[in-house]
Amino acid sequence: MLVIKDASGEIIAAQVEESPRSEIATYILPADPQHTLHRVSDVPAEICDLADPVEFHRVITYHVNSELAKVAQTNAAELQAVYYRILASRDESAQ
Repeated sequence: MLVIKDASGEIIAAQVEESPRSEIATYILPADPQHTLHRVSDVPAEICDLADPVEFHRVITYHVNSELAKVAQTNAAELQAVYYRILASRDESAQ
């Protein structure tokens, strides 16, 4: 999951990442230079499945701030690099 935090560290956006097998890559990016983008690699499916936005925000914030969370700051260039590597590996396997 990708999350964007504002300057105070509050989660202001979240997106479940697309499968690497997807034909189209989409991802959220910070619009403000003071906002940061983070990849959370261990989000339980139960959190991703929450439909109520208030409950989702409460639970994802708790999870991201817990000691159990695997959170790494990232950026658009890193996300694009991953996507380009996936495309390149598809091209190589198709040949």
